[in-house]
Amino acid sequence: MSILTIKRHGTFKVKNSTKLIDCLAKNGIPIIATCGGKGRCGSCRVRIITPQKPPDDRETLFIPQSALKQGYRLACQHKITHDMTIDIPGLKKVKSTRLNANYGLALDIGTTVIKGAAVNLKNGDIEKICKVYNLQNSIGGDIITRVSASIDGKYDILRKLLYSSLKQLKTCLGMQKPAITIIVGNPVMLSFYLHEPVNGFAQYPFTSNLNKGIFLKNPPRYVFPIIGGFVGGDTISGILVSRMHKSGKNSLYIDLGTNGEVVLIRGKNIYAASTAAGPAFEGIGVDCGCLAIPGAIDQVSYSKGSLKFHTINKEKPIGLCASGLIDLLAILLEQGILKDNGRLKHAVQLSWIDISQGDIRKLQLATGAIHSGIKILLNRARIAPDRVDEAVITGEFGSKLSIKALIRIGLLPEGIQKISFNKDLPLQGAIKAIQSNKILNQLEEIRELSTHIDLAAQPDFQEVFVSSLKLAPWN
Repeated sequence: MSILTIKRHGTFKVKNSTKLIDCLAKNGIPIIATCGGKGRCGSCRVRIITPQKPPDDRETLFIPQSALKQGYRLACQHKITHDMTIDIPGLKKVKSTRLNANYGLALDIGTTVIKGAAVNLKNGDIEKICKVYNLQNSIGGDIITRVSASIDGKYDILRKLLYSSLKQLKTCLGMQKPAITIIVGNPVMLSFYLHEPVNGFAQYPFTSNLNKGIFLKNPPRYVFPIIGGFVGGDTISGILVSRMHKSGKNSLYIDLGTNGEVVLIRGKNIYAASTAAGPAFEGIGVDCGCLAIPGAIDQVSYSKGSLKFHTINKEKPIGLCASGLIDLLAILLEQGILKDNGRLKHAVQLSWIDISQGDIRKLQLATGAIHSGIKILLNRARIAPDRVDEAVITGEFGSKLSIKALIRIGLLPEGIQKISFNKDLPLQGAIKAIQSNKILNQLEEIRELSTHIDLAAQPDFQEVFVSSLKLAPWN
């Protein structure tokens, strides 16, 4: 046996020859592994304090030299054979308070991050909001990887990891037994939560056992309905809060998450699609990226020939979250350092953080996925891009996104009259359902008005997607 010490988190007894990433997952320690721990993505970085060990070929490939010198290594590449001390960037031990039974729990089960709010049932006030990593990240950074892992026999492990994440969230909120819980999420996450099979998401046509909203007893819970495919209750929740379905305008709703949901509303018609954006817009799966946590670079600017940046809470930089990444892309394009085909002319560095060509490609794919989703829905509704009246963007993107940058990289078309940003719309919908019983009828109304569009099944999808990869304003 060896002792694993994780700074700010505690010590753990570990059997020798256990993979570090497996130990972290087993003990509920948040770690990202976009590829499922197969050594293909470089996202499961930890800083090994002792014992020091030279990097292997994969670590040299995925981790910048400046980070290697600081002791950063890949958790999937290390077996524990001696006592070890490590640090995980951005990881802080959860502190708890105590709330009584007069509180409800609003829950947004995201692929990468799980958010929760404690809501006072007497007056509807929000007592506290917390977020934690979804520990399923140790198996894979996207839902398709997790579905594949489930089919390969890891369903029970994934479900256990999800419930460990929920336990952490409840501890953070200080409410182990809420009087009622309202849950939103994408169909795969909701299936894990409800102990439903996920095999139907492995191939087209994507199917699940979820449809209408579900009431559960012991303890009392309500799960939002889904629209179809990979478009779930979190999207219905976001539409509800935005009230775009009531505006009578041509409206876009975009969730810059791992699924990258895109919704177009025209009159009484709601068209919804899920894009294969991947976790890049959440700062995951890119070498230079991180979640929107203290130390994340959330704004980038260009002045007097050099790049400037701002970090969340003004802490030392640990990586770029989505808003910083989008700013950077736009600046590199404007300065001619990045071509619109996604090729970097030369290396770029912010502080100690290297921006690789591979990072740019992943962001290019994420942008292209959203762009193509919007374009196909516009074509379906027969609306020209410049006829969109408003757009609302939600997601775990960091600080306020730059409209100019979003248009420059081609994620949004020009001419939208009003663009607004709100990071927590799905969670806000769950909160409203606790505050008012009247909300539940509106959820079913939105679901019935919605048509799920499977992008990959559209005859022109490949052509539209390839053309959308160009990092340039819309034609």
